[in-house]
Amino acid sequence: MSFIMPSYWIGRFGNRMYQYAYAYTYSKKNNIDLLLPSEWEGSFLFKKRPFNIVEKSLYDELSNSHTKRNHLNSRIDIVKKYYDNVSEINVNSYECYNYIGHPVIFSNPCFYHEAIFSGMNKKDLIDIFEFSDFVKNTNSYKYWSSRAGQYNVAHLRRDDISNPEFNKNNIQWYSTISLNSYYKAFDKFGFDKNSIEFVSDDYIKKWHKDRSDSIRLGWSYPEGSEYSKDIVFDWLDDFLKIYFSKNVFRANSSFSWWACFLSPTANVFSPVINEYKVYGRNESFEEIDVEFIEGNSPHWFYEPGVYFSKNEKREIIINE
Repeated sequence: MSFIMPSYWIGRFGNRMYQYAYAYTYSKKNNIDLLLPSEWEGSFLFKKRPFNIVEKSLYDELSNSHTKRNHLNSRIDIVKKYYDNVSEINVNSYECYNYIGHPVIFSNPCFYHEAIFSGMNKKDLIDIFEFSDFVKNTNSYKYWSSRAGQYNVAHLRRDDISNPEFNKNNIQWYSTISLNSYYKAFDKFGFDKNSIEFVSDDYIKKWHKDRSDSIRLGWSYPEGSEYSKDIVFDWLDDFLKIYFSKNVFRANSSFSWWACFLSPTANVFSPVINEYKVYGRNESFEEIDVEFIEGNSPHWFYEPGVYFSKNEKREIIINE
């Protein structure tokens, strides 16, 4: 048996999408199996299941390893107990799709290297990320699909990245984009700000003051977001609102990057992130001012001194 498997889920839904997209692409290119360490949000959201879940004992061991986030080698050792010929593949390299003749695992986020994206195909990704019939029958999907291409949105990324207490005690690579950057972008591209509906995770309503109250469910590793039979996930309505919009000013967010990439209707405007300021750290509450450009290619992630290509650009380019 030969397979590829992420031995550890990185981050929440948007980040996991990159891991899944890479693993699926690798498995298809090399005609090998795709194994996952657990079910995930995509198990409910998407129609196709081109993967298997590891056996229960391996699932338990990998899940328990979550407490050792920085000990990636320990997860490799766990998998080797079950598959002694497995090895780790270097995802962030130009050899990321090379087949080495036996099972491979990885424990990396899959958004750091241009070769990851250049090896993907948009048609294939849209195919595997087709919503399930269950999702299509939800009230939320029916509502937003009935309004497809009829409204404009702007996505604000807030929640943890704008939480000073969280940022004082946790690693944070996100900056908070100022509201003024959005208003300048609306003017730049000829939009009346009153024609734009904001979507956000600003639960405290500091920036998105008229945000409607919404249900908040839990999150736990490894499966991720808590499932509800009524709304599926507490963020699904926001994702679909972005997905079915006519024009969207997205955030520095993997969540809205994927909603824009997969959208059948949206014309996208994206922020170009070129600086790094952690909101609330060292008693500094600075937001960053950015320019927006048309298109979805600017990378949503910024890490100082880290680039994603030979020409030192931070872009996500996926073949049509």
